[in-house]
Amino acid sequence: MSLTHIAARHAGSKDDWIRAANGKYLWALKVLTEVLRFLKDDVLKTINVHPEGGKFTASDFTWVLTVPAHWNDFAKGFMIEAAIQAGLVTEDTKGKLMLVLEPEAALTWCLKLPSDGFFTQNHSRDSQDPSPGPTDAGTSCNDPPGSQVAVHFEKEPEETKVLLETQNRDGKRYLVVDCGDETIDFTVLDVLEGGTLKKLHQEFYFGLGGQTVDRKFKQFLEEIFSDGVWKEYEENFSSEVQKMMYDFIRLKQVDEDVQISCSDNLREQAQKKKEIKTFFDSVEGASWDEGVIRISREKLRSFFDYSLQDITKRLREELQKDPNIGSIVLVGGFAESQILRQHITDQFGPQYKVLCPLRPQEAVLKGAVELGRNPKLVSSQKKGPACLNCFS
Repeated sequence: MSLTHIAARHAGSKDDWIRAANGKYLWALKVLTEVLRFLKDDVLKTINVHPEGGKFTASDFTWVLTVPAHWNDFAKGFMIEAAIQAGLVTEDTKGKLMLVLEPEAALTWCLKLPSDGFFTQNHSRDSQDPSPGPTDAGTSCNDPPGSQVAVHFEKEPEETKVLLETQNRDGKRYLVVDCGDETIDFTVLDVLEGGTLKKLHQEFYFGLGGQTVDRKFKQFLEEIFSDGVWKEYEENFSSEVQKMMYDFIRLKQVDEDVQISCSDNLREQAQKKKEIKTFFDSVEGASWDEGVIRISREKLRSFFDYSLQDITKRLREELQKDPNIGSIVLVGGFAESQILRQHITDQFGPQYKVLCPLRPQEAVLKGAVELGRNPKLVSSQKKGPACLNCFS
């Protein structure tokens, strides 16, 4: 679960608790604080390995945290309080903390990319991924709910001009679709004269993201390993189940037959009931092959059905609200999926330009770094927002 998911789901009260997989509970603010503390300490440890640069402390840096566009002041305050408790900033240095909105960060980065920095139909990343360059990032920051945020490019990069000229000649707006693990966020942004980004509208929907596909995959494993085999395996070897799910995250990025390793423990658990091959007799789309579970392309696609149907429905609703939208920009980890990208292109490509950067999961990160380096890119940046005191 990401930092923003922890905060989004548990920022309703400072006393909210998170239930761990083992059934124990931890204070949500404590969890978020310790994650940020670990990241801060790891960053400083890495930087301070090189003594010639001198000794750096947290106060020497501007810290940029990304948040969903739909967050209210209390949720932002939850993140800020965790950053203070983690030692990223103090009450005296809180001006060095930036909250930036994820969709604006993503589009800021996308507008810097040349045309070959995006996936094209029937092309994989391997066929056109450029050598990775230095990380940059950007998005807007902590504005009150309902306000319109403008991100201003003081000097428009050449790459930005190229994309604006080729993709946005008619002045149409962008609909950024941030495809996360749990939520799908829709944000409409306008590109004003000079490259200024202005947020106009946003909506978000829980339960449509990549974890929906993961759950379908896990349900299929339970269907294969019936007679209680899978449930018993989950109870006794939860870390192995987690590894299988991590492996599947990588597999669901492709649109082809896939295979996933079956652990010795799962095999032994199954063979206590019957010959393992026979577990596959009653299911379609999967087969057993020397310690490997093979899943057909058609079955893999079926795991996406529910999510894609709902995303298509919600996306259509958002597009109908604003006839000036000309481009759909897909970002986020779920946008790594070729099945998702192709489906959106097939459904909306005839009417809209569908764009997805080659590294959609990194777009928010790189945009945030860009704004951290160049705070003036955010024309309405606020230092030390009122929600810093939400937990006082």
